[in-house]
Amino acid sequence: MGEKKWAEVRPSEDYFRILNPDGSVQGTLPGVSHQELLRWYEVLVETRTFEAMASRLQRRGVLSVAASSRGEEAVGVAAAAALQPGDWMFPAYRQLSAMLYWKTPVDRVMAGLMGNAPEHIREHLPLPAEQAPTVNIMPYPVFLGAYVPLAVGCALADKLNGRKQVSLAFVGEGSTSEGDFHDGLNFAGILNTPCVIIVQNNQWSISVPASRQTAAATFAQKAVAYGLPHERVDGNDVFAVHDKVKQAVDRARAGGGATLIEAVTYRMLDHNSADSSAVYRTEDEADYWKTLDPVERFEKYLLVNGILDAAAKARIEADMEARLREQIDRGRAVPPTPADSMFLSHLHGEPGWSERHQRAELACELAGGNPFMDFTGEGLQ
Repeated sequence: MGEKKWAEVRPSEDYFRILNPDGSVQGTLPGVSHQELLRWYEVLVETRTFEAMASRLQRRGVLSVAASSRGEEAVGVAAAAALQPGDWMFPAYRQLSAMLYWKTPVDRVMAGLMGNAPEHIREHLPLPAEQAPTVNIMPYPVFLGAYVPLAVGCALADKLNGRKQVSLAFVGEGSTSEGDFHDGLNFAGILNTPCVIIVQNNQWSISVPASRQTAAATFAQKAVAYGLPHERVDGNDVFAVHDKVKQAVDRARAGGGATLIEAVTYRMLDHNSADSSAVYRTEDEADYWKTLDPVERFEKYLLVNGILDAAAKARIEADMEARLREQIDRGRAVPPTPADSMFLSHLHGEPGWSERHQRAELACELAGGNPFMDFTGEGLQ
């Protein structure tokens, strides 16, 4: 692109909204208790605080990379709150709030960010069964679109076995350009599976704007081709997201099949710590979306309606920071996963030439050699 930056196209606001940016309400609020609303708020604070800490650790060299969901947190927590114990959740890396809502241990999250394998983390941070999340949470993959067919398959298994569980999957709008997204939706429609697919449209797939991702007017309407109902909601409104996801989850649980939901939000920061959005976009649109911040909007509502006060807000923030520091320290204390453990998960019998070669390369590197320079057709020298 050279010096040229993308011209951003603001998405239409003909989406479902309950909570206005000023904290006022339009329409009917979902039936959620004040205690549950405070739980949502605590998760939003926890998410934002943890990600800020992770970003600082990345700048200090503790983490190799860090990503943020700032400005998008409402989608995860409000959608996750629509699930029941026993359901399945397939998050991506901007749904930390969804994972924290169901009490995913932060020390394990931190150990994972440090590059440790799940088996290694379980060994060093054992979790009693009674403390484990009651929703089945899958670890997010790098190839994000793959979660759509996986969630559909999981939902189909529950359906065929007569179970009443629902699968909830998240993808970004960029993943809608992947074949997996369309394959999954097609199967979801044909097989009438109990699942909900959320397209978290933050309008940027790394450096590609949503306007260059599709010629369709919305991402929600992609459901039409597969015979699925669809919704389009204000992704910065916790009430709107929860209301429509809850309806979709209840319909799926009752045998009504899958739903596609587009949650319109905005990626406030860089794609991750390895990115610089200043190269390809201006800050004009980001400045506009800061006025729609989901945490500030929800906080205004809670304060105005007496559900939260200044003292409770300060207490939550202080307690959260202290608790997160302790949990982050536990995660950082997990020793590095042995490098050769990568070979322990293979499902074949005797290792073939490729694996033997990779093992030799690793041994060479661990011994201080250069496996790429020291290899010949005869093997490592």
